[in-house]
Amino acid sequence: MPDDDLNLMSAEEMADPSISARRLHAGPRVRFYQRFDPPFFILSRYQDVEAVLRDPQTFVSGHGQGPNFAPPSGVVSDPPDHTFFRDLVQPAFLPRAISERRPRLEAIAEELLDQVVEKPEWDLHDALGFPLPVMIICEILGIAARDIERYKKWSDSSVAALSAQDPTPYLEDQLAMRTHVRDLIHQRRDEPDDGGLLWRIAAAKRRGEPLADDEATGLVLQLFVAGNETTTSLISNFVWRFLSIAGLWPAFCRGEIDLDRAINESLRYDPPLIGLFRTTTRAVEIADTTVPARTKVMTHYLAANRDSAVFEDPHRFDPLRQGRKHLSFGLGIHVCLGMELAKLEARIALDVLRRRCPDLRLVNDGERIGPFLFWGRRKLPVTIDCS
Repeated sequence: MPDDDLNLMSAEEMADPSISARRLHAGPRVRFYQRFDPPFFILSRYQDVEAVLRDPQTFVSGHGQGPNFAPPSGVVSDPPDHTFFRDLVQPAFLPRAISERRPRLEAIAEELLDQVVEKPEWDLHDALGFPLPVMIICEILGIAARDIERYKKWSDSSVAALSAQDPTPYLEDQLAMRTHVRDLIHQRRDEPDDGGLLWRIAAAKRRGEPLADDEATGLVLQLFVAGNETTTSLISNFVWRFLSIAGLWPAFCRGEIDLDRAINESLRYDPPLIGLFRTTTRAVEIADTTVPARTKVMTHYLAANRDSAVFEDPHRFDPLRQGRKHLSFGLGIHVCLGMELAKLEARIALDVLRRRCPDLRLVNDGERIGPFLFWGRRKLPVTIDCS
């Protein structure tokens, strides 16, 4: 089927990616998308996306999880490299390690809100959604958080480059961040263990040799970007959606809506990542369509999460919804490493926010973040009489 009716980067579908999901569901299970160079296939049904994510031998990540082909790096690689890098950093993201950060997360959330309570209008993204996860991932790594504005700028450039047809405009920022992180790694190698993940990566050895600079730097960058972007958008999407539907925010603040269930519905309905990519290792048949070897395939999380074969009334936002698990964190060996951290950060930020700001309301819808693969608010102005 031609993709004339589908334009993932149009103003219409960027403003509301559920339009893309509806158009994908109205067509075949496998869609060949030619509006991007290189063109790629799109899978939009839950069962197809799930099958791809559970088959890392046929659908690999080692050529990049964006639409452009890229060399393997860190956890965005395939076994055995992926196994080594994931095992190296996994201890910092296990549930016990994450739960120990709860008091610190609560303190940061309170402190961030303290800075805006007297303002007649403030930006939820800038005041809470962005700084909270950046500060925590800096603490996990053992990096000083005093430069979070610069780190966020670099992180945003990395995210934009992932889904850009031409990543050239972002190369300067990427080089600056790589240089900065490489220098930090060199510094850590000459210092005693400070308990931070950066030192653990700097001191790591594989087959008896220290990690190459490019390997160690790439891994740190992946952790930093993944450690803030998803949570930032989860928080801003949740608040934006709850404030956009009459009565939801007051009911949430009164305790009539379970927080964990609401977060899961937010992740289903407004996934921070619209989708990611895999590359085929061989020609594969999907729904009578042959996807050639060495071809990019987009697993469209948002569309899979709106599949009517799995979710009842899928285009309705229902924070009381129970049932099948969303696919927003992926599945299988590449399931999101920071999933538990993202959910805890969101849980704490939203719990503090509803307690202190029950009369929160939108000034306007703010601004969408730029890259087509991502879904969140870059700006979200709100007003409130907080206490």
